Amino acid sequence: MKTFQYAMRFLLRARSYTLINLLGLAFSLACCIVLLRYIHREYTVDVHCVDRNEVYAVRVDMEGNSYWGAYSVYQDSILIAPELIDVTCRFTPLDNDYLISDGHRYPCAALATDSTFFRLFSFRTVQGEQDLNDPSSVILTEGYAYRLFGKENPIGKTIRYSNGKDFVVKGVIAKPENKAWLNFDLLLPDTPSNQWERMPLELYRFVAGADMDQINRIGSYPRRVNPHWPDDTRMYTFSLVPLKECYWSGLKTTEEGHIYVWGDRAQLRIFISLCVLLLLTGILNFINLYLIFMLKRTHEYGIRRVFGAGKFRMFSHIFVENLLLSAFAVLLAWGLIELTRIPVEHFFGFSFPYTAFDWQLSLALLFLLPLVASLYPYFRFTRIQPSVSIRSVSTGNRSVRARMFLLFLQYTVTFLLVVIAIYFNRQLDLMLHTDPGYRTENILVASLVHESKDYSSYRDKESIEARRNRVRQIDAMVGECPDIDCWMVDYSCLAPSDYGTNFIGKDGRKAFLHIWYASPVFFRLYDLHIVEGSLPSLTGDEGNEDYYVVNRAGLKALGYDSCQGAYVIAESDQQRGSNPKLHPIVAVIDDYYDGHISTGVRPMIFQVMKRSSGDIYSISFRPGRLPAVLDYLKKVEREAYGMEEFEYILFSDKVKQMYAADRQLAVLYSAFAFMAIVVSCLGLFGISLFDIRQRYREIAIRKVHGARLSDLYRLLLRKYLLILGGAFLISIPLSGYVIHLYTLDMVVKASLNAGIFLLALLVVGLISIGTLLWQVRKATRISPANVMRSE
Repeated sequence: MKTFQYAMRFLLRARSYTLINLLGLAFSLACCIVLLRYIHREYTVDVHCVDRNEVYAVRVDMEGNSYWGAYSVYQDSILIAPELIDVTCRFTPLDNDYLISDGHRYPCAALATDSTFFRLFSFRTVQGEQDLNDPSSVILTEGYAYRLFGKENPIGKTIRYSNGKDFVVKGVIAKPENKAWLNFDLLLPDTPSNQWERMPLELYRFVAGADMDQINRIGSYPRRVNPHWPDDTRMYTFSLVPLKECYWSGLKTTEEGHIYVWGDRAQLRIFISLCVLLLLTGILNFINLYLIFMLKRTHEYGIRRVFGAGKFRMFSHIFVENLLLSAFAVLLAWGLIELTRIPVEHFFGFSFPYTAFDWQLSLALLFLLPLVASLYPYFRFTRIQPSVSIRSVSTGNRSVRARMFLLFLQYTVTFLLVVIAIYFNRQLDLMLHTDPGYRTENILVASLVHESKDYSSYRDKESIEARRNRVRQIDAMVGECPDIDCWMVDYSCLAPSDYGTNFIGKDGRKAFLHIWYASPVFFRLYDLHIVEGSLPSLTGDEGNEDYYVVNRAGLKALGYDSCQGAYVIAESDQQRGSNPKLHPIVAVIDDYYDGHISTGVRPMIFQVMKRSSGDIYSISFRPGRLPAVLDYLKKVEREAYGMEEFEYILFSDKVKQMYAADRQLAVLYSAFAFMAIVVSCLGLFGISLFDIRQRYREIAIRKVHGARLSDLYRLLLRKYLLILGGAFLISIPLSGYVIHLYTLDMVVKASLNAGIFLLALLVVGLISIGTLLWQVRKATRISPANVMRSE
């Protein structure tokens, strides 16, 4: 208890240094805690799975195209022996779907599955029960139930799904606190009578001792999975991926929706590096300022050792003081986190619930921080003889060198963060202002067709014809709108093509091309420039032919210089018969970035057809007429379905969403670079405050002997300017190497020029020198007489 009282008394006596040290550590800890919570959330994805290490999803690879699938769909029984399987869970993802409740249409993301789903995943039951054995039952998530029914009890309520069937709410479950790969609003029973238009997925849990390597070796052999269809020559391989790796696979689906979320290990490594760098800045600042505490007390510690204070007693004093500082800093850091909770959650896109990890992290910081901060001062001062300590070592060369070296390391990290932050902002600016090669403005992407995705709901010709008539009505009304220039339907708007195959071009040259199925309107709507050839009219007999258009990169990959006399054939078509049909390349379009600009231009081929199909409408409207178009589309929905609700997004906003992660990274680096500058300047302020005060006598003597102000400024600033310059020089190759690693796989990237480094030097230098000048100016204005009197 006396040790705590003594430590608290000293910290309060040195209020200036205590406050500076406390603020520097608290700022860096607040940033690191936020990042550590995010990193922990990323590494604990799907922990609500009963055993995510033993649950596997099926990855299907077909001629360079990969997707999540199911074994049973392909009826390949040689892959997995039934006795090895403990649980099989099959589910069909129904994203971008809808249901009707109380006369209103609600968009939803659903999974059609059965009760085995709950054998693999654990959810807290809020109301009712977790049971999907009844084919008319449905289970809602807590948030979605509130959206549909508010505070009313949802159990027993009836909803009508998009397939026209009524379902009774059987239970309500809470969403897991952890992040999940699969995200849904409701669970539907998957019965044999359902024929969903989406492909099902399967999850497996195997018995103990199952040889997963052997199962994957068998699945890795290429095979044809449709022996009863001789024309299908495609070769498939299968692999089982642990559920904990699915989130990191990056194996995105063609459908755009909200069921799946994906992680980026490269970005997470950047976040971890950021956290380490900023924590290092805070700890270096903390240790450096605490050394000043110690220097002010070397005389006291020397006397204590003379009177028999042992090493353990000395360490306990140092540790307790650091423990108190760390405790206040952690408390202040959590206070800052609470104050910035709303903007931080908005930035990351989700809320951070308080979990046991928060307590574990706080306790770890409370133990490790004072331990790390105490070791160097302890060894530093216990190695000094008591007689030397009593004489004071506060101005000794070794003491000054130690403080300056720690400050040098601190500023090296700061310069590193600032340079990287400036570069990432340049990279983001480059991507946002680089012409993607297609039109983005005045295009609306809307989901207007709301029909059943369950083929079994169309039981007769009348129901099928009724669906067709509704779709025709929507098409006709959209085409009649005077504010709409052109429109098309597809299963998604212009997006990265995740499907491709090998094509044979000139002289048998083989090339992998990404495929897009498009109508002639597609090229006009997105303003894709035709540089050679022309599009077919697709009227009469032309509408029954297959025509191909390639971009410049695709033409080059096929070995052609011009589309005149150029033909192409899919490798799979060549494998089917001895005399496959050649398809002419009728036009070449200019290259465009079909995805993230940093990935560059990919070779693409477009199979042009009379009309594409789907329920996503891409609509080009006249400038300034968006409100009128939205009102008109509400009228279309009302006449077709009796409801006005529909989902839409501006295509320009959708393009910006591709760079959300880059924007997040740039903002994060900028914020952390600023925080590193603040922490470093606090450390610089505290060190210079001590050092300059130690030199008051020297300054007074120099002034008496006629030293000019410029001489004093040069004397007091020289050491710190050398530290800033040295840290800057060391940071140049370090930051260059880090940026090189990050941009290694980027095709389009900002140049790393001298301007970036000079801007970093200017920003850090001005703020740091401004911090020093206040104290130097104060020191040069002191009266020599007052200094001598105080001595």
